[in-house]
Amino acid sequence: MKVALVTTAPSVTSGIGDYTRHLVPYLREHVDLDIYVAPEGAGEDYLGQPALSALDLRPKSADQVLYQIGNERAHAFMLPILRAIGGTVVQHDWILFDLATAAYPELERGGLGAHVRAWREGGLEALRVYRENRRARRAGSAGLELAGDGVLLGGWNAPEPDGRWTTRRAGVRVPVHECLEVEVAVASCTGSSVRALEFGRERARANECPHELRFRVEDATPGVFVLAVDGVRATGEQRAAGDTRELGAFVTRIRYRDPSGWHDVDLTGPAALPAAPVELSSARFELPLNRSVVRWGDAFLVHSEWMRKRILVERNAITSAALVHHGAERRWRDEDRALARGRLGLDDTWCRGLLAVSFGAVQDHKRVDQVLRGLAQARKTHPELRLVLAGEVRTERIDVPALITELGLENAVHVTGWVEESAGHDWLHAADVCINLRGPSTGGTSGGIFQALAAGRGVIASYSGEQNELPNTCVLKVPVGGGEVRALAGHLTDLASDVARRDALEEAARAFVETECHWSHVAKRYAELLAAFPAHRTNRKSLITSAIEGADCARAEREGASERGK
Repeated sequence: MKVALVTTAPSVTSGIGDYTRHLVPYLREHVDLDIYVAPEGAGEDYLGQPALSALDLRPKSADQVLYQIGNERAHAFMLPILRAIGGTVVQHDWILFDLATAAYPELERGGLGAHVRAWREGGLEALRVYRENRRARRAGSAGLELAGDGVLLGGWNAPEPDGRWTTRRAGVRVPVHECLEVEVAVASCTGSSVRALEFGRERARANECPHELRFRVEDATPGVFVLAVDGVRATGEQRAAGDTRELGAFVTRIRYRDPSGWHDVDLTGPAALPAAPVELSSARFELPLNRSVVRWGDAFLVHSEWMRKRILVERNAITSAALVHHGAERRWRDEDRALARGRLGLDDTWCRGLLAVSFGAVQDHKRVDQVLRGLAQARKTHPELRLVLAGEVRTERIDVPALITELGLENAVHVTGWVEESAGHDWLHAADVCINLRGPSTGGTSGGIFQALAAGRGVIASYSGEQNELPNTCVLKVPVGGGEVRALAGHLTDLASDVARRDALEEAARAFVETECHWSHVAKRYAELLAAFPAHRTNRKSLITSAIEGADCARAEREGASERGK
């Protein structure tokens, strides 16, 4: 069977791209595979074969067209192809907000066309949410006319002699119609990065300071941009001085260029508005915006029954949709985990009690505040408990270092910052149990959970939608919301005092990988389902064509029989 796989190029940073690259070597054992990517990635080496441009994909060249689609902006190039050709969609997320806003820029700009698009992509409920968000954005910008050009809006601390500190987010307005360029000089930053955003869309980023951010202003926006600081943390100097301010970036200059030259924004005056503008991304978990994918796909592969049911309800038609596990490798080791902890730089005190590890970017929706509070509660009876957050801190709502200090966890929590996938595997091996909470969720099965299972570790996950279906033998569940901290603390204290239970979780995790979700099983399931699914719609024969071909075949057989009888 010939399969055209549409995915992201190796050079594109993508969690779903990583999933696909794990799958492809095993899938090649069952099907003849061609890889198609966005045109700019064509020619890149994809596990030993050149990636082809998706623009060159011809419907008749493959028996099945297979798309790996999720909530990633990099997948926007797939929508026109899916609409034109059809095919089987591996849908990794129910909420496709980022994909939709990349594919349909009018959603960010607003206007009648944007409201129509919101309705088409999400129905009446999405239209209602979008309309309310637009109203909030207009209300937040209502004072702009009075504010004038080249002014600070909101999110700024008091001016200082050499510049001014932002909070996590600080707004600025520049003239839009004649502005050619904006420049922001950042001398210091208390977080991991500083981004310049225009209504949620990143225009420039600085990952180290001092640094200058430069970008052009879009004509379609009202000239408002936001400086967003990721991973804000209170500095040691602040704590020592009793400074309770939220400090983001120390900005020494903001200026913009128009046809007459450069103009400085006054950093000493009062902010014209009390808060930064409302962004569309604030409603992301209420805007699935997935109808293009759900309605244009011919068949679907999903990782949970939760997702399958939602697709079938949305389509309201007979549809081929089947469940296939998220894949995992066999990465468990027989090495003493205490040795692994030593190699990772943890001292002996981290080897005495239960060590929990959360692998992946530290984000608000991963419930890191509840994880820390659950740990603090569990340590009241088991003070030897430790936690590692193995990933880059990308929170906007939660000040992770400050919360660690508030809860007295300075000696109990280690935050690694960004780690490579291979280093993440080392941290998972060092763990006694892994934690991966979600809420709200995009509806996608967590790759982090399957990374932990691949390491042969039990997991504590959220009792929500797609994760409810994971086996209770190796995945412990906690509710999202009321009782979450208490339930998490209970699991941690039970595991800390019951080594046999930890061993049982690990044995079940290995069995689950061996018998159900190893990539070899996943690839075989892919091949079986693709063979059973109908061909993509542009490769199907009409009834008339099938009848003609059948008649021609029957006539040829009669003529052949007649010749043989002579």
